[in-house]
Amino acid sequence: MTDDETPRPCAHCGAVAPGGTAGCFALFYEVEAKEYTDPAYGAVNLLTVDAHALQHPEEHGVKNNAFHLIRLCWLLEFGGDPRIGQGPRWLQKRFDGNVNVPVLEPPVRRGEVTIADVYGSSSPEEHAERVRRWGKSVWEAWSAYHPWAREQVRER
Repeated sequence: MTDDETPRPCAHCGAVAPGGTAGCFALFYEVEAKEYTDPAYGAVNLLTVDAHALQHPEEHGVKNNAFHLIRLCWLLEFGGDPRIGQGPRWLQKRFDGNVNVPVLEPPVRRGEVTIADVYGSSSPEEHAERVRRWGKSVWEAWSAYHPWAREQVRER
């Protein structure tokens, strides 16, 4: 086993994966590939994307982090549809071009569940349950911004 394959924690979310942070992203890309090739797995795609993005905010930027937090709120608290292609059109329109959003300082702990807990599920049902648990864990980690995110959804 080379150093690149040694399981280590991701610098952002703490997921233990071969190669650390690079391995964390590799697991995410594999899960995304499964979600995009099998609609049964893709039924929770938006939750997967939002959870991973918010556990790696340094990689995405201020605008992206705000977008994913608002959409995660919409999904979990307002009954949004997490299937591929079902994101809220109002949110996409709001984030077109230059958008003034606050800097959302990431929490120190970004959720107890990570992509490593989702990877390897044996059925679409198990996958969906793991992803929902992951999304809720990340949402709770970002609790300091819940009032702001809820206000954004209500103002749509």
